[in-house]
Amino acid sequence: MATPSYPRARRLAETVRRLVSEWVEAEQADGRLGFVTVTDVRMTGDLHHATVYWTVLGGEQEHAATSAALADTTGRARTYVAQRVRLRHAPTLEFQLDDVPGHGARIDRLLAELGTDDGGEPSEPAAGNAPNQEGSQR
Repeated sequence: MATPSYPRARRLAETVRRLVSEWVEAEQADGRLGFVTVTDVRMTGDLHHATVYWTVLGGEQEHAATSAALADTTGRARTYVAQRVRLRHAPTLEFQLDDVPGHGARIDRLLAELGTDDGGEPSEPAAGNAPNQEGSQR
């Protein structure tokens, strides 16, 4: 993966992210791709393989349809990138659904549930966690 010790891999990953984003924008006229956002690209140290992380607005059906469309058009995406970067070997592309936004939303929901009691009102802090009104003497 592109690590801080490989600045060339990091730069190429950013270039590939930008180029794949441009390609997706052009391909959205196809109609099979939903509202896709390329969130990240990770390169191997030898610069031969790139994992493209993406997300799409919508539910499970949109995810499945977009995943299938990206799998079908991976060759065109690689060709688009290869024509615009100056490398001996264009990196192979692998599209992977980015599940980080979903995990973040789940964590936010769980934290919100912890902050309320059964009646929907914010719960009182535990007695041991209450701030000292008189000031702290340490």
